Amino acid sequence: MIPPEDVVDVRQPPGQAMGKVAELWKPVEGTNKIMCTACARYCKIGEGQVGLCGIRGVHGGKLWLYVYGRVITGHVDPIEKKPVQHYRPGSKVFSIATTGCNWLCRYCFVGDTHIITNIGVLSIGTIFNLGKATDQREVHTVEGLLALTHRNRWRRIRRAFRHSYAGPTTILTTGDGAAVQSTPNHGIFVAGPDGRMTRNEAGGLRRGDPLVVPGLALGHQNGRTQLPLLPDGVPGVQGIEETGLVEEHERTETRIERVEHATYAGPVYNIEVEEDHSYTANGLAVANCQNADISQRRKVEGIEVTPEDVVRMTVEQGCQGLAYTYNQPTIFIEFARDIGVLARKAGLINIFVSNGYDTPETVHEMQKFLDCVTVDFKGSGETGFVRKYINIPNADPIFQTLLDMRDTKTIHIEITDLIVPQVGDSLEAARKLARFVHDELGPDVPIHFLRFHPDYKMMEFPWTPVATLEKHCAVAKGEGLRYVYVGNVPGHPLENTYCPGCGAVAVKRYGFDITGWYLDKDNKCKKCGTKVAIVGRLEKTSRENRFYGVLYHR
Repeated sequence: MIPPEDVVDVRQPPGQAMGKVAELWKPVEGTNKIMCTACARYCKIGEGQVGLCGIRGVHGGKLWLYVYGRVITGHVDPIEKKPVQHYRPGSKVFSIATTGCNWLCRYCFVGDTHIITNIGVLSIGTIFNLGKATDQREVHTVEGLLALTHRNRWRRIRRAFRHSYAGPTTILTTGDGAAVQSTPNHGIFVAGPDGRMTRNEAGGLRRGDPLVVPGLALGHQNGRTQLPLLPDGVPGVQGIEETGLVEEHERTETRIERVEHATYAGPVYNIEVEEDHSYTANGLAVANCQNADISQRRKVEGIEVTPEDVVRMTVEQGCQGLAYTYNQPTIFIEFARDIGVLARKAGLINIFVSNGYDTPETVHEMQKFLDCVTVDFKGSGETGFVRKYINIPNADPIFQTLLDMRDTKTIHIEITDLIVPQVGDSLEAARKLARFVHDELGPDVPIHFLRFHPDYKMMEFPWTPVATLEKHCAVAKGEGLRYVYVGNVPGHPLENTYCPGCGAVAVKRYGFDITGWYLDKDNKCKKCGTKVAIVGRLEKTSRENRFYGVLYHR
């Protein structure tokens, strides 16, 4: 649970009004604070403060949306990646995001990430375990350890942090085989011209980007750069200071070969390093945590665009619509709405990929432009799970948001549920979720049970067994849901859409691709004539390349 004092982030905001005055807020009677109504956290924000999302703050007695007019990334995706299976199948969508998030998705690494220290290469989890416990369970103080920073010099490690996390991660693999996995907002140093370095979010990086490798991290064996153990002669803390080993040395770079996105649930870690506020993780220069309360720092950054620019780019890419995704879209709802209204006028569709932790005020704005939403549950919304891994009291606001969206009668809804083995795989919780979907939203609302896949060695939890997903699907079908899917298991029969009348395959799928379409022009099963609840015919773009980058922030 989040202690009340952490609900509002009072660290340094941008320092000036920027972006645009927000609309979803109201004064808190009897105080000088403003309540933001863009998400169910309802942050109460004072002058000069910024909300937990990091992008909505108060200046001059008004709430500002700092990221209005700023997009951190733009990517063309298949609509099925969201995942959306029953709305405009085969579409290309232009996916955009800003910085910020209303989940506590801090800037952290998985536990076996290797850190170069003055006593050798240690896992970040080991550094935490070597530290001294404090009155904050998630914070340990560290003594006698130095880290190699992005400036290629040694600086003290002050603290180490560990907390539970469930959500997206980014895996960056370089051409020499090094790989690092972090939360998408973690800062990674990118090499620029004239020896300059910039700090970029991991989730915004792309293949070919040059990452900084501190010179002291380099080792060579058989012509290939490796991450070595430091030599025995590296001095300790006192020796470092006495020898003056603080000068910057040569650094090099390595380019990203592959960018992957995976869902992770388990402990994540960070460390705080004096002065340079960086360290070397799996051979790459990365930013550290600078805040004692380990809340993530949300930077206001991005490519400056107008709503008209975003719509123009969407049309230029031949997309049928826009997806507002990667972070929670309702925290920039005013910007999303202004884009969405123009997009609708241009004949484009609008899709939210949302955690659902919203308010009646945001749903009121959605109905002005939104066509489709995927609401992402984790662990079926079971209270113990969301308290521990997402830091929200319960999932009640998510269920209420679904009811409010249902009542608009204009928004197509699909549900996803990330099933995490051992901690978030309760069949009873899945049954309650499926019963809610059936009774309150209707039997034709699709539900996708997603496989948790660590995609990295020594993770806290294993892959979700396919048999577990199948049991969840059986539970949902037992509650009367007609369209139940397994996700993240390419080639599984439950990727397909089946006719609810005769059970024949109506739409054959492999991953995000549609490989067979067995419906007539009215979306009726060709075998028995039963209407299948899919909005729209198969789009011609289903056979095109539907996965490539367009723009991203440097």
